[in-house]
Amino acid sequence: MGFSTTEEMIKYYRSIYSGISPIYSKAIQDTIYFSMSGFKHLVYKGKHRRTNAALRGRLVLIPLIIPVIKECKEEQEIRIRRERIDGKNVRVTYYALEAHVGKANALVRVVTRKVGEEGKHYFHSVMKH
Repeated sequence: MGFSTTEEMIKYYRSIYSGISPIYSKAIQDTIYFSMSGFKHLVYKGKHRRTNAALRGRLVLIPLIIPVIKECKEEQEIRIRRERIDGKNVRVTYYALEAHVGKANALVRVVTRKVGEEGKHYFHSVMKH
């Protein structure tokens, strides 16, 4: 797909991302929600915008997020960290889900993020693995 500008590419994939509805994951046995902070993390690493190559590499995978979640039978990795959110030190759990998807049968990893024990799972990132 040819885009005249990076902003055009971001706008196109943002519209696809914003149309994704919450989906149940068998692997983590819970529903995964999609917020704009998840999309923002694809575009930015902290306060810095990702390079155009890194952006393209992640944004083109957005249509594969749902197939990965549906195909993944068990989480591939769980990481638990303490992070400072809104001035509080909280437990944050990251779950990595992987599946071979798409026309190229690529191994794609979707990462979810859950804040606290009772928090919801939110999409955090997607990458080829």
